[in-house]
Amino acid sequence: MRHLLTSLLLLSPLLAQDFHLKNGDRVVFFGDSITDQRLYTTFTETFAVTRYPDRNITFTHSGWGGDRVTGGAGGGVAERLERDVFAYKPTVVSIMLGMNDGRVRAFDQQIFDTYANGFRNIVRQLKEKAPGVRITAIQPSPYDDVTYEPRFPGGYNAVLLRYADFLSQLAKEQQLTLADLNRPVTAMLAKAKATDAAQAQKIIPDRVHPGPAGHLIMAGGLLQGWGAPSVVSAVTIDAKAQKVSASTNTTVSNLNRLSWTQLDRALPFPLDTADPIMALAVNSSDFVDRFNQQTLKVTGLPPGPHTLRIDGSEVATRTAAEWAAGVNLATLRTPMWAQAAQVHALTLRRANVHNTRWRSLQVPLSKDGLAGLAKATEAIDVLTAELTEKQRAAAQPVAHQFELVAGPSAFKALWNGKDLAGWHISQVNHHGKTEAWKVEDGAITGTQDRPGHGGILLTDRPYKNFEISLEVNPTYGCDGGLFLRANEKGEAYQVLLDYLDGGAVGGIYGERLKGVQTFIPNWQEWYRRNDWNHLRARIEGDVPRIRVWMNGILITDFTDTANHLPGGANSGMIAVQVHAGNRWVPGGKQRFRNLMIRELPN
Repeated sequence: MRHLLTSLLLLSPLLAQDFHLKNGDRVVFFGDSITDQRLYTTFTETFAVTRYPDRNITFTHSGWGGDRVTGGAGGGVAERLERDVFAYKPTVVSIMLGMNDGRVRAFDQQIFDTYANGFRNIVRQLKEKAPGVRITAIQPSPYDDVTYEPRFPGGYNAVLLRYADFLSQLAKEQQLTLADLNRPVTAMLAKAKATDAAQAQKIIPDRVHPGPAGHLIMAGGLLQGWGAPSVVSAVTIDAKAQKVSASTNTTVSNLNRLSWTQLDRALPFPLDTADPIMALAVNSSDFVDRFNQQTLKVTGLPPGPHTLRIDGSEVATRTAAEWAAGVNLATLRTPMWAQAAQVHALTLRRANVHNTRWRSLQVPLSKDGLAGLAKATEAIDVLTAELTEKQRAAAQPVAHQFELVAGPSAFKALWNGKDLAGWHISQVNHHGKTEAWKVEDGAITGTQDRPGHGGILLTDRPYKNFEISLEVNPTYGCDGGLFLRANEKGEAYQVLLDYLDGGAVGGIYGERLKGVQTFIPNWQEWYRRNDWNHLRARIEGDVPRIRVWMNGILITDFTDTANHLPGGANSGMIAVQVHAGNRWVPGGKQRFRNLMIRELPN
């Protein structure tokens, strides 16, 4: 009984606001092109899977562009419901229609009556053919009359709000769950416009279909309607007493001098605030406060900075007062964030595979009498099920080692940001000795100074065990690399920066080293094309273990079979490379900025 009470106390914040989706639920998102974008729906799915990894919930994304309450290009509403909803035996159905129904014009009573009657008809059919189904009426997402001028007096969004008010009344009459995907977004747009009007217009670029940032806030509206909790986990540690004062939705063990093991029962939502549009939307909303709180408080610390490391990687440096007030780890690139981001990637893959089955096979080929159609769709169903299992497995809790150490970040500048002091051009590298290394626009840039002639730029001093953090932005079509433990000739372990056809970024290659097996990771899923990408590489051990993180995701974990450096060297310089030969586009550049290094124990 005592253990049961302890468990209930640990989970009490989640039980007090119980989530709408239960173990065993089958959810169908039904709607028009905004649902068809599979963005607010996949955000919602990822939230459910990461926040409740012990619940077996399935999701089907059944939006069709142009749909109204009467149906559309995918068929009449009866056909749509039979094929795209009832076939999945749903226990939960959300309905978002209205953007097309209002016809993007001033309010018209006859048009509205068609919408109202049609929505009532959908609810009636759902209740008749799926008894016990829990229906969520989604108030239509906004037409952007906030960052753009309305097209007619009053604006179209005011029309959609009248439709939303009807759904509010219908939800009361029919005992439906109600979700507002309009007002939270327009409130966010107003704040975003006040911050940056030009960027705010990119949140819903065509005024109808939001990009990911707008869909995130819409997902928040649905999650709010479903009673989603704010807490991922919460831990309070008393540094003086060396004890855990409180914990929620997590298990803390092995506390010893501000080092401990923490096993959270949920993952944070993987917000990608490196995207400036996403950052603007998040900062203009209450999404983090309402849905993404993973709090660590440490009281009783001596004054000054203290740095948190998780699994050996630095996460954040804050003052003693900030730790005492509480730091929300959900906003940081932690290993838990990376795990959740991988879950979301699987969510997208699974949803997209099912969409291909539905829209490329099932519907267009249904009347062609093809004997192989059933086998093809069944095969994709098997693949979808496999991806679902992989998604759920990826969301399962993992224990992490936390350590809070006194002092600032151990990362130091590897480059002064002004000139090439502390670096030199190799005169004996087999790629050449290009002189076209320079500092421009806050970055070290390198290129071939004549066709086919490359080279490397090395640090003046060597390093042994270390972690390097930097941003890279190579021109497409240019081969390059980041060399670890290099000698003057450029013989080294190389982190590949081959951004070209058949290339790879973040893999491992032995540059003029015999016996090193090249490793090519899954990098393209995490790489931002035509933008700056953050790389972090760690090398340690006489027989090197090399790990590489791309934009916060561990993509490479490579351990060599032996030390293949010349003479068994276990240290060397760091270098950046411009490849020789024709693996280079004229005028292309390798670019590096914000180079930092943390030396590790030998």
